[in-house]
Order: sequence, then C-alpha cells, then structure tokens
Amino acid sequence: MKRTLIAALLAGAALSAHAEEKLKIIDLSDGNSSKPSQAAKVTATATASEAKDFIARLNAAVEKGHAQVRSGKIDSVQLRKQAQSLAALQTEGEKFGVLFTPFHKCNEAAISASSSWQGLIGNNQSQFENGFNSYNKEREACIQAAR
Repeated sequence: MKRTLIAALLAGAALSAHAEEKLKIIDLSDGNSSKPSQAAKVTATATASEAKDFIARLNAAVEKGHAQVRSGKIDSVQLRKQAQSLAALQTEGEKFGVLFTPFHKCNEAAISASSSWQGLIGNNQSQFENGFNSYNKEREACIQAAR
C-alpha cells in the first residue's frame, strides 16, 4: 500500500513536471510580430506631456462620473460604461510604471480612481472615500512630476 501511494505521488509529480515543461515550449505569438510586447510597453519611458495628457483625461472621466451621480440621472448602463472607461484608463496608466519610475503616481491615480468608483457603485463609503482621497493626492503628485 505504501509503495503504491509513493508510486502514485511520483507519477503525479512527473506528469505535472512534464506538463510544466510543455508550457515552457508553447509560444503562440508569431515571431515576426511588429507590436511591442507587454513588458516593452511597461518599460517604455513616458514623457511629461503624456503624463499631463493622461491625468487630464483621467480627471475628466472622474468628474464626468461624479457629475452623473450628483444629477441622479445615472442608470446601470452608464454606471457600467463609466467603470469600463476607468478600467481602460487604469490599463493605459500601466505605461507610467510602478514604484521608482518618474510618473508612477499617474498609474496609482488611475488605480485609485477605479477603486473609488467601485466603492461608489457598490455603496461602500469607506472604499469610495479612501480611493477618492488617494486619487486626489496621487493626481497632484502626477501633475507635479509632469512639470
């Protein structure tokens, strides 16, 4: 019984190791792709003008969403479209990099704006307030870095 159990464990480990090796070999991208990889996009250096443009578009999206909520005339479709817009800006914000890059606060501002919106539509006051306060601080830091 003990030998059978050990043999089964070894066989399972061998199969998973073999599958892992197969995953390393499979490459679905074509070798002649002219598009830069995701890693190249993140490591690309963003300029101050790009940061200014991005933060202006992000701020406009946040203000538009808040204006819709204040008007009281926002429906579920508009809520979803606003969330999608902020998610797209959050994805775009990844080009500004993470910690220790010049405009990383622009990326963090987009994340906070999206988080704030999720708190707003989810009736989570704490998440909304924390996200919005973070967004304001990070937006100001991004503007300062872009000057």
